[in-house]
Amino acid sequence: MPHYPSPPTQQAGEDDQLVPPHRIAIDAHMVGTHETGNETYVRGLVGGLRQIDGRNEYALYTTDPALLPPAMVGGRFRPRRIAPGANIPRLLWGMPRAARRDRLDLLHVTYTLPPALPCRTVVTVHDISYLILPETFSPRDRLLLSLAVPLSMRRADRVLTVSEHARGDILKRYRLDPAKVVAIPNGLEARFRPERDAARIAAIRQHYRLPDAYLLAVGNLQPRKNLRRLIEAFAALRRDGRITAKLVLVGKTLWRESEIFAAIQGYGLETEVIATGYVPEDDLPAIYSAAAAFVYPSLYEGFGLPPLEAMACGTPVVTSNTSSLPEVVGDAALTVEPTATGDLARAIGRVLSNDTLRQDLITRGIARARLFSWERAATHTREVYETILARPRPLSGKSGR
Repeated sequence: MPHYPSPPTQQAGEDDQLVPPHRIAIDAHMVGTHETGNETYVRGLVGGLRQIDGRNEYALYTTDPALLPPAMVGGRFRPRRIAPGANIPRLLWGMPRAARRDRLDLLHVTYTLPPALPCRTVVTVHDISYLILPETFSPRDRLLLSLAVPLSMRRADRVLTVSEHARGDILKRYRLDPAKVVAIPNGLEARFRPERDAARIAAIRQHYRLPDAYLLAVGNLQPRKNLRRLIEAFAALRRDGRITAKLVLVGKTLWRESEIFAAIQGYGLETEVIATGYVPEDDLPAIYSAAAAFVYPSLYEGFGLPPLEAMACGTPVVTSNTSSLPEVVGDAALTVEPTATGDLARAIGRVLSNDTLRQDLITRGIARARLFSWERAATHTREVYETILARPRPLSGKSGR
């Protein structure tokens, strides 16, 4: 985790009224669409900015204002409808037109920057997994990302990413000024904490048909999450009689999800593996808290929020020793080589059989999770905004660099 100096404690409104506000827009079109990581990032960042920024005016660009939760809007944070709603027209015409209409000083987007903008720009690129693991993307998505993301990073005034590992990958693969790429770790929403309400956990168990004892994996069902190897490790543990817990997979199905279900069937685990599909975030803390252990053997992550969420809920974590994941979990989880199925099975078995290790991971995990907050992330993001906006605003319809 990057070691930033602690920002000064400042409540929204303190001294801010003495400086004229900037007009900033954040692309929130994914909020309410179950886009998981991207949606969580925007919702968390806006929540943090609402806590720490009492000066600037924010427009939340969305194709449907009704999808934005009430906690995101109000006061200096106003929804602004972008039309047309389809992705390409929204980028080519809708957002540039809105930026001119709103006389923006700065626009903050994720991954893809619209052309012909009359303001400063920030683009958040969570990772470049489309380049690191191209085989885990559909040909269409890989092509679109490979074309749009590098161009967006070159045009933006600043590129934000969510870990030092992701920053290193971006700088290694693309010729960008290192000062232009800034790593700001994700935060953690307050809802993620140990669920102590037995009635709440019982209701969640009943609703999702969860067993009394289960291993948990949370994330979209896609090749990069490495769920086939998790199923293989789980099958070995069950076959050897080392565990009796079942396996619960939480996440919506994406590209090549059929391979995961084929593996479940191939190992004869149809009654031992439960796939819930997408789960609302309000239900996740109880699901995490009730799990015997959380397992996240992802092949590559720019950050990896689910292990952090699990630790915050008091659940011991087994995760990969690759990409950004060791940076996020520190010494508060067991980390293994994600392609070594035997190592993964042994780590899971250790967590379930060793009470001392299990309690140590729980204690360390809760403490580690406290280091991450959206207020902290928002403070450093706002510092990036202010650094950019201290320069004169471009006069043409181009983003400055």
